[in-house]
Amino acid sequence: MGTKTNRKLTTFLVLSSSLLLLLCCKSEKKMSSYDDLYKEKPVTVLVAPVQDNTKPLQAKTTQDKLFNDELHAAACYLQQTVAEPLIAQGYYTPAPLASEAIMGRINKDYKQLMRDDLKELSAQYGIDAVLLVAIHKWQEPEINEIVVYAEYTLRSTKSGTELMHTWVRGRKMQPVDHIGEPVELQSDTEFMEQTGLDSRLAHRCILLREMSGFVLRNLPTSASRWHFKHDQYIPSNPDFYGFVINPDGSLERSEYTEDEFGNECFTD
Repeated sequence: MGTKTNRKLTTFLVLSSSLLLLLCCKSEKKMSSYDDLYKEKPVTVLVAPVQDNTKPLQAKTTQDKLFNDELHAAACYLQQTVAEPLIAQGYYTPAPLASEAIMGRINKDYKQLMRDDLKELSAQYGIDAVLLVAIHKWQEPEINEIVVYAEYTLRSTKSGTELMHTWVRGRKMQPVDHIGEPVELQSDTEFMEQTGLDSRLAHRCILLREMSGFVLRNLPTSASRWHFKHDQYIPSNPDFYGFVINPDGSLERSEYTEDEFGNECFTD
């Protein structure tokens, strides 16, 4: 009896250990996901111009033109606000005019910044890394829902290494009334009043702002902060995931695969 009991106990312990190991593997920690960032310790980050890959409508009507202007304005809003979560994490970002001047001097577009040697930025301007953001596609699957597909890359100017590369599908859903018409949350109404934006554009901007904050606040704290590396055991976001603003305004991360992103984003 003792031998059988010991065997059962050993089997249970092995299975329990295997399950624990599997659960741990599913929650990759920042120390693993951002290993190169912890080694290079970037502090100064240049925010490159947002790459807007969305396909504009053929401007056959006034509505088509207004739609195209709306998407362009959303990309401009992202450009103006995307540095905020980086600053919150302790990174220094050059002012917009300084960034524009630097970009004009190095004369590189998005694709070149993704692949070329960037040591010039480090040597001449003290830039440690470049943040590149691309908006690939917008969708409106439901009357109360908008969807955006975006890509975020943080690339080292010293080694050319990608310190972060994340693909995200963002969704914002509005609550609806008893007849199925979208209604505004108080926070959304306040945003419209503060910015003077109409409802459609405001919801796009809110989605881009909240999604960018969710992505970039997951970066390790800057090496300029005393608690650098104190967050290395916190779970990191995966390379591909969904970000959702629920009808009640709450935020959540959802499971989303590389195949799903590719099939939905890059196919018409």
